[in-house]
Amino acid sequence: MQRLDGLIGAISQYQLMLRSQYWPEEKLRRYVDGHLGATLAAARGIPFYRERFGSEGSKSPELTSIPILPRHEIPQLAASVREIHSDLSLLASGLTSGSTGNPVSFFYDASHQASRFAARARYLRENGWNPFRRSLWIISTRMQSPDLLFTMRARLFGSRFLSHVLDLEKLAAALRATDPAYLYSYPVNLDGLARIFEARGERLPSLRQIFSGSEVLENSQRERISRVFGVGVADNYGSTEAFLAWECPRGSYHVNAEHVIVEIVDENGRAVAPGKLGRVIVTTLHNRLMPLIRYEIGDYAFASDNGCRCGRTLPCIGSVGGRDINLFIDSDGKHFTPWPLFRPLLEREWIRQDQIVQRGVDRFIVRYVGDRTLTPEDEAEFHAHFATILKSPASISIEFERHDQIARAPSGKFMMALCELAADEN
Repeated sequence: MQRLDGLIGAISQYQLMLRSQYWPEEKLRRYVDGHLGATLAAARGIPFYRERFGSEGSKSPELTSIPILPRHEIPQLAASVREIHSDLSLLASGLTSGSTGNPVSFFYDASHQASRFAARARYLRENGWNPFRRSLWIISTRMQSPDLLFTMRARLFGSRFLSHVLDLEKLAAALRATDPAYLYSYPVNLDGLARIFEARGERLPSLRQIFSGSEVLENSQRERISRVFGVGVADNYGSTEAFLAWECPRGSYHVNAEHVIVEIVDENGRAVAPGKLGRVIVTTLHNRLMPLIRYEIGDYAFASDNGCRCGRTLPCIGSVGGRDINLFIDSDGKHFTPWPLFRPLLEREWIRQDQIVQRGVDRFIVRYVGDRTLTPEDEAEFHAHFATILKSPASISIEFERHDQIARAPSGKFMMALCELAADEN
């Protein structure tokens, strides 16, 4: 019932969001502050937060005075919510995909779901989506998905849904048969489909727009997908917990400020400078049932203080770097984005799938799927490229593995970059 109420409530929230994205900054700030105050008031009714806030922290809407909530404490928060809500059947819930190896559960109320659905609808509509035209969604269809009802209801508008873990050839066949006006999927799936269509010289005559989310959209993937299918790619940054940000037609990632507060901080919890990579901290603004206050979601992103030429006053973030396990670690123990290391792989069009695994500060595995094996000259080029990027030519060790197929993570997602090095290991 909560999910149905959330979908119904999304209509009025969506109408608000169409206006609020252009509000003067001061008006938007008042809206956010008002909902933050109500969220903090609701949190004081939960034993977990009462103990966490102490006597003073909960009285101020100044977020920097409140401790960051780590992911491993979410089960304690969920248990505290259960203590004060006896009928669990009334609670809408979601389970994270577990891409970090640590899936956790959350509870949502109708207001949060309405805000989430409205923000997602805004992202789609502002990038040209028409719910009455044919769409193909290649996404997770697991029952724990917080957007399950949105997915199911959208079937009424002629949309087709397929699991993202299906074989790519089967997905390509379904894509040809559907010939949708809109295609939504994960970057790795879209990139794999683009490779298949490019190899066969095929196009989709009805396609008007591609949407992507759930994984980091790397620049080379975006370029290939757009080039092969001949349309733009509108990316988004969402999670089980909330729908954080979305890419407008001008290419900026706008935070859904009416739905969440997003901070990007360093390892000491201080805001990072624009252009710097930092930890993503999230505060939900509508979930009075189980509010998340300064929650460390497990992602990294680049901070930005730039506005956007589109005229929206919503705050912006830079690109999303990924999760801890998708970022590599240098000799100083700092995270960095691994995507520049992929260039030699991307230059070899015969490589259909690839993955780089970091086993140590200077130890890597390069896995690839292709119809031939890398030559010694190829491998020497990889070594030279890694040495240039990492600035440590003498110590780098790379193992090369050719596979028929590279396995997905238990969550069903494919990890192009995977760090198996603990953050404190050097």
